[in-house]
Amino acid sequence: MKNISNFLSYSRTPQLLKGNIFAMSDYSIPGSNNSGSFASNNGNSPFSPKKIKRFFRNSPYLPFIVVIILVVIVAIVAVRSVVNKSSASAPSILSTDKRENINKPIAQQLLNRSFNFPLKDGTGKEVSQLKYEIQSAELRDQIIVKGQSASAVKGRVFLILSLKITNSYDKSVQLSSKDYVRLITGSSPEKLAADIHNDPVDVQAISTKYTRLGFPINDTEKSLTIQVGEISGKKDLITLNLK
Repeated sequence: MKNISNFLSYSRTPQLLKGNIFAMSDYSIPGSNNSGSFASNNGNSPFSPKKIKRFFRNSPYLPFIVVIILVVIVAIVAVRSVVNKSSASAPSILSTDKRENINKPIAQQLLNRSFNFPLKDGTGKEVSQLKYEIQSAELRDQIIVKGQSASAVKGRVFLILSLKITNSYDKSVQLSSKDYVRLITGSSPEKLAADIHNDPVDVQAISTKYTRLGFPINDTEKSLTIQVGEISGKKDLITLNLK
């Protein structure tokens, strides 16, 4: 009986070990229940590859989605192109601007004084009237002469008169604008002619011409008067009050 009981005990032990080995190996077998449940959950996902392929193959909204994507891409490309062109063109415009910059006026005064002078033919007969208007007076330490900037030397300044000349005649007129204006400084009896001018000024038939006259003066001069009129005609005096 003792041998039989020992045999039975020995025969049970391998069965228990065998059962344990099977139990442990169940969790690692590819066909186990846990692995199957995971595959089932993955197949139910709305983002599974099969469902995505099926959507793009059968969805009636696919053409609209493609069109919208294309429109967005085209809009982005167009906006970038416009921005690049605008940013590229702005520096080129600035780089080609070769105009001279000059300082602002030290002082200025609006005058808007008009004078009418006769236009005569070769026989001395008056054929029309020339309108000669002094629009403003300015004191400047820098001016433009023939496209180039010129600066006054220390202790000097430029008196600039802006003129507007209108020719109502049906023929062009050429005149010396400086002959109609003289400058008187302080109580001096001297009358100064303009050293800076564009004479002779051509004023085309029935047209208006803008020009300037300039007088270099001392920057200490406080009393300035301009005399306006024909050389052999009546003169008018304008006292300047530049601020």
